[in-house]
Amino acid sequence: MEIHSVLAQGRNLIAAGRYREAVRALQHAAYHRPEYPDVHNHLGVALSLLGEALRAESHLQRAVEINPEYAEAHLNLAILLFERGSYHAAREHLREFDRLVRRGDAGLPDAALDDLSKRHAALADCYRRYGLLEEAEAQIVQALHLRPAYCDLRLRLARLLFERGKLEDAEEQLQRVLQQRPEYDEALLLLGRIELERGREDAAREAWIRVQNGAAAVQARAFVDSLDARRPSARIEAAGDPPPAGWRTP
Repeated sequence: MEIHSVLAQGRNLIAAGRYREAVRALQHAAYHRPEYPDVHNHLGVALSLLGEALRAESHLQRAVEINPEYAEAHLNLAILLFERGSYHAAREHLREFDRLVRRGDAGLPDAALDDLSKRHAALADCYRRYGLLEEAEAQIVQALHLRPAYCDLRLRLARLLFERGKLEDAEEQLQRVLQQRPEYDEALLLLGRIELERGREDAAREAWIRVQNGAAAVQARAFVDSLDARRPSARIEAAGDPPPAGWRTP
């Protein structure tokens, strides 16, 4: 059996969402070449995507037993264990993954750095779903360590910081995003929310007015309308009375 071609077939099937076919191909490979950790890792991923968590865990465990330095398998196992509620074991594998990545990330190709940063971000989403915002923040920081120029990752970090009430840190991250992409609508939308949280309504309005496209623009318009409705002039005009002498409408 040509193990590398079977592995490539398994990866392609997983990427195409054909998980059952991937499992069949990789199970065949695991039977004939059980000493290959890559086979067990990818089989574990395919099984987890089918919802077969126990079988997936067994193969991922086997992958790290064969090769304790297999960073990707440690991360896949951490994600699976976390989703199953085995937090202590998940953190152990996550620590091992972080150790291996910090030791070797300088020499990794771009594709590997992209993949690892996405996996950190995926784990951050898992933590966030369970309300573990500090742990989620740590994972996004790790993703940014691998890919510091990725604006979308930095925006996700800013959102987490905002949710944790760390407004200054959130704004600092947003300003770095906007230096790269001055008209990034999602970043401007969040910046307006931060300014409003600080009581700076004019600065919030200024940020939201700059939002031009898509769903973010609809939300920004709603935020601006909400601000305008809170102004005294808006309440007076809604009542049908003229504003008092000397009152300047915006």
